[in-house]
Amino acid sequence: MALSPQESRLPRSASANSEAVQRPAWDSPVVPPVNAWRIICRRTGGSISRATFYRWLASGRVFSIRLGHRIYIPLAEVENVVKLCRCGERI
Repeated sequence: MALSPQESRLPRSASANSEAVQRPAWDSPVVPPVNAWRIICRRTGGSISRATFYRWLASGRVFSIRLGHRIYIPLAEVENVVKLCRCGERI
């Protein structure tokens, strides 16, 4: 029996009807880095410089998707960064 593409991404222990399964970051809407940085600055009080955010992207600390020469950040990852910054954790 072949699995659909969506079912094949689910962990083996989770069923397709389980509500505990989170969507992967690549399934959420994406935004360009400038917009992601602006969202993070507004929700954290502007405590992150643009250069720092781009360093995080270059080092892989913030998950990003490259399509050709463009870079996109999933909104789920932006929310994760906001949560980490608000908790005072280092990224």
